[in-house]
Amino acid sequence: MSVSASVYVVIIGTAPEGQRRIRACLERLKDWPLEIYHAPRAEEAIPKLKENFHNLVFADSQTGPMSELIDRLRQYHPKCAIVILSSQPDVRQAVSALKRGATDYLSYEELETVDLKNLLRRVIELGYMADPNMELRQVNEMKNEFIANVSHELRTPLSVIIGYAETLKGSCLGPVTADQKKALESIINRSMELLRTVNQILKARAAQAGREALDLKPLDLRQMLSERMKSPGQEFAQKGIKLNADLPESEVWVHVDRQRISEVFENLLSNASKFGPENSEVRLSLSAQDDTARVSIQDQGPGVSPEMLPRLFDHFSAASQGPTREHGGLGLSLFLSKYILEQHYGRIWLESPEDGKGCRAIFELPLMPKKDKKRILLVEDNPDVLDLMMLFLSGVNQNFDIHTAKSGFEAMEDVRARNPDLIILDVMMPGMSGFQVIERLRALQRTRDIPILVLTGYDDAAHKARLIGAQDVLMKPFKRDVLVDKIFTLLGLGSLYPSGKPERR
Repeated sequence: MSVSASVYVVIIGTAPEGQRRIRACLERLKDWPLEIYHAPRAEEAIPKLKENFHNLVFADSQTGPMSELIDRLRQYHPKCAIVILSSQPDVRQAVSALKRGATDYLSYEELETVDLKNLLRRVIELGYMADPNMELRQVNEMKNEFIANVSHELRTPLSVIIGYAETLKGSCLGPVTADQKKALESIINRSMELLRTVNQILKARAAQAGREALDLKPLDLRQMLSERMKSPGQEFAQKGIKLNADLPESEVWVHVDRQRISEVFENLLSNASKFGPENSEVRLSLSAQDDTARVSIQDQGPGVSPEMLPRLFDHFSAASQGPTREHGGLGLSLFLSKYILEQHYGRIWLESPEDGKGCRAIFELPLMPKKDKKRILLVEDNPDVLDLMMLFLSGVNQNFDIHTAKSGFEAMEDVRARNPDLIILDVMMPGMSGFQVIERLRALQRTRDIPILVLTGYDDAAHKARLIGAQDVLMKPFKRDVLVDKIFTLLGLGSLYPSGKPERR
């Protein structure tokens, strides 16, 4: 394959010795018209990459966060070859880099054995295919940046408008008439709608750029939906729409980012209330089958034509319908919901019968895996407290193998037989106290690292338990969510709370 045009190569962040090795390898390619550019840092390379298509990028693993660098490179040049180089190769970093889209991950010694001619032939072929789309991609990027910047600039004036309007409505600056209050309410409502649209645009921009990180923690969908049912919201109240639900009796646990999944619910409920007629019903249902949790939201609106169903998940899908569309909005909510669910390895789709009897939004998420159960030992001599803890753990116990012991002696026998992953221990027990159990466990090599959660109603006992080796303490009386949260945390399964802080410790 003959190459007449220049082949553009970028070297990012390598030390002088690394640069020398790379250039020595490239200099052996005498028949190739190479244009080589070196950038000490990724920030200096990005503007150059924005300007022109580059065929090959060498980046040192110490340049900065590899995932962020690869994402930015792929954003501008999906077809370029990215080779990550390291003086001290790391298997985890290599796997992560390759998953993010790197072409290869090599040590500097391995670089000398790579067939660079073959690599360049492949990237040149891809480059020729990418060149015709470069200008279009750059224009699209400029458009997205412009929209994001304008949206960001709208946030401050909107906040001021809403703040002053609410102040006036509350008569903080003097009395207002009923007509004035009605006008102020309209200003606030429309401004809030515009602010939500602005926030959606910025979220869509972040989604396209791949800048959304997840904070994954266990979540009971049944409890979340049950709480949401208590306050349907202003949109439902204004149109007299009833929100009803079919929820299972048992809990439905998933491992998700609570805030992001809440956004999906709010987006779908907002759509259902927007398109549902006055005095109609929106029905929400939750079910769990095999390894999947399924949520559906059914409205009684006009429905969606079959040809429009797949298009609704494209960003700005509503705007593409032109000036004849009946409802406002840019059509970003379904695009964002789809993106969020795909991040969680879930999926979403719409169903709408042809007779115009509403639309159903359905999404699925993987249930928390039931395999690899964690072994928990509950040690409590009071049967009522023991029954209460078992009740609290119902619904999540599919993830746990739970045994009980009613004395310190029984606890030591169970530990020898099963080697639990977590011990929940009352300290005030006859025969052998919880303190003695902790001291014996911490004295043995095999059991010294088992996490122990102590139950007590006394501050002095809690302090002593921590001193002799308990990882955490739960003060009696305790709430179910606090107990479950501490269990998940001590087992390394995350927290039930977005902030990581239950309301009562």
